[in-house]
Amino acid sequence: MDLADDVSQKRGELDRCPRGHDGRDIALSRLAAALHRRFENDGEIDDLNEAIILYRAALELRPVKHANRASSLHDIAQCLADRFRQTSTVSDLDDAITAEQEALQLLKCG
Repeated sequence: MDLADDVSQKRGELDRCPRGHDGRDIALSRLAAALHRRFENDGEIDDLNEAIILYRAALELRPVKHANRASSLHDIAQCLADRFRQTSTVSDLDDAITAEQEALQLLKCG
């Protein structure tokens, strides 16, 4: 499956998980991951921006005690670091560091 097909498939999965659906956080994360992979391959900043938005939406559905919260924070941090490398926006780097620190704290306490 090529990257465009993967993104399309993941969009379909998200469409089948409306707000309030138990699997929405997973669908959001999977689409974000597909967009991030496509960004890594094609360099399209819009894919990266959308991935960040989707990862943040998934994080909102994962409270502090959620098993996948730390990995969500790490995924956001990776995307923000990639965007910093593209745009040199210091707030992206600051946010990436903060997200990784929170993820590490969760793993330490975990």
